[in-house]
Amino acid sequence: MSQNRNTPPRTRPDLGRPGGAPRTARDGRARAADQPHDDLVEGVTGVRPELPPTEVPLAAPARRPGWLWILAAGAGAAMVGWVTLTALASVAWLTAPVGSYGDVIAVSTQLWLAGHGGGLYVDGTRWTLVPYGISLLLLWLLTLVSGEVLRRLRDAEEPRLATLLVRGVLVTLTYAAIVGGVGLALGNPRQGAAGFGGAVVLAAVGVGWAGARTSGRRTGFRSPGWGRQLLRALAVGLLTLTVVGSAALVTGLVAHWGQLTVLTGALGGGVVGGLGALVAQAAYLPTSIVWAVSYTLGAGFGLGDGSLVSPSDTHVGLLPGWPIAAALPPAGPGTPFGLAWLAGGVVAGGLAAWVFLRERRRIRPDTATALGGCVGLLLGLLVTGIGLSTRGDLGMSRLVGLGPRPLELLVLAVTLTTAGGLVTGLGVGIVRWLAGRRAARSVGPTPAIGADPVIGADAADRPDPAE
Repeated sequence: MSQNRNTPPRTRPDLGRPGGAPRTARDGRARAADQPHDDLVEGVTGVRPELPPTEVPLAAPARRPGWLWILAAGAGAAMVGWVTLTALASVAWLTAPVGSYGDVIAVSTQLWLAGHGGGLYVDGTRWTLVPYGISLLLLWLLTLVSGEVLRRLRDAEEPRLATLLVRGVLVTLTYAAIVGGVGLALGNPRQGAAGFGGAVVLAAVGVGWAGARTSGRRTGFRSPGWGRQLLRALAVGLLTLTVVGSAALVTGLVAHWGQLTVLTGALGGGVVGGLGALVAQAAYLPTSIVWAVSYTLGAGFGLGDGSLVSPSDTHVGLLPGWPIAAALPPAGPGTPFGLAWLAGGVVAGGLAAWVFLRERRRIRPDTATALGGCVGLLLGLLVTGIGLSTRGDLGMSRLVGLGPRPLELLVLAVTLTTAGGLVTGLGVGIVRWLAGRRAARSVGPTPAIGADPVIGADAADRPDPAE
C-alpha cells in the first residue's frame, strides 16, 4: 500500500531506532514476531506502530534515612569524645598503674561528664570546677563529627534553612540526651541535669558552627550594621583582655621559674609523667586565663579557705602542688607593677569602642561618648558572666568557692571597661566633629541656616550607607 503524504516515514531496521539508537537482536526478534500485526494496522490506519521500548527503566535510588544519620551524628560525637578522653587517661595510667583499668574507665567517664559541666564525682569527692580545656576539645570533636554527617546528608540537593535547623536540633538533643543519661545512670540527678544543660549549650554551638560551614551560610542571624559592629567590638575587647590575662600568667610563671621547676619535678613519672601532668593542667588552662583576667581587672580570685589573690593584696593557705600554682604572686601587699595591670581593662574597653565607632564618619561628640560607654558597659558585663562561669569547688573541705569574686569583678570590670569606652568615644566624637567642620569650611557656606551641616542634623548620627 502506498504511503500517504501525512504518514510519517517508516523506520528501517538497518538504520536504527527512530531516536537514533542502534537496533539490537531483541528488536529484530520483536519486529519479526509483530510483522503481521503491524502490516494490518498500517493497512487500516496508514500509520505503522512504533516498537515499544526494550530498556527497563532504572529504579530510583533508595533514599538514605536522614533521621538515622542524624541520630548517629549525636551518638557518634558523644562516643568519640569519650573514647578520646579514655585514651588520654589510659596513657596516664600506664605511667603509674594505680588501681584497676576499670577505675580508669570510671575516671575518664567522670572527666567526660565534667567537660559538659556535670561535675566530677569520684570516691565521695565532688569537683564542680569545669575543665574548659576538655570542653573545648569536646566542642572541636563534636564539630568534626556533626559536620561530616551533615555534609553527607546534603548530597542530593541544598536543604532549606528550616531543614538545617531541624537537623541541628535533633543532633543537639541526641547528644545532650546521651550525656544526661550517662550522668543520671552513673552519678545522681544533679549531675545528670547539669550535664544535660551543658551538653545542650556545647552541642548547639558545635552543630551550629558545623552546619553553617557545611551549608555555606553565614554564622549568626541577620542583624543590622550596628549589630555586626557590636559583635565585632565585643570580640576585640574579649581578645584584648585574654591577651592581657595570658601575659600576666606567663609573667608570673617566668618570675617564679625555680619554683615551677621544683613543683614539676615533684610529680615524678619521668618524661611521660610530666607530659601527663601537662595535659591535666591544660584541662584547666582556659580557667586559669579567666582567673588571670580577673586579677588584671583588680577583682582577683579566691582559692578557698579565705584566701585571696589580687593586685592589692595576696594571702593564701595550703595549696595543692600543681606547677601552675607557681604563677601566684608572693604573699603580702601589692606592688605598683601589679596595679599597672588594671590599665588592661581600660585599653580593652577603649579598643572595643573604637571598633564600634570607627566606620561612623559623621557623629556628634556626645553621641559618640554615650555609644562608647555603652559598648564598654556591655563588655564589662560579658566579662563578669564569663568569670562567674569559671567558679567551682575542688572537693568539699578547703578548696570550696574557687574563682573570681563576683561583686568585685562586676564593679571593677564594668568601671574600667566603661571608662575606656567613654574616653575613646569622646575622642572619636571630637575628631569627627573637627573633621566635619573643617570639611564644611572648605566647601563654603551652606544654604541651610542655623544648623551645622555635619553635626546639627539627625542624619549625622546615622552610619554611612556603606555600612
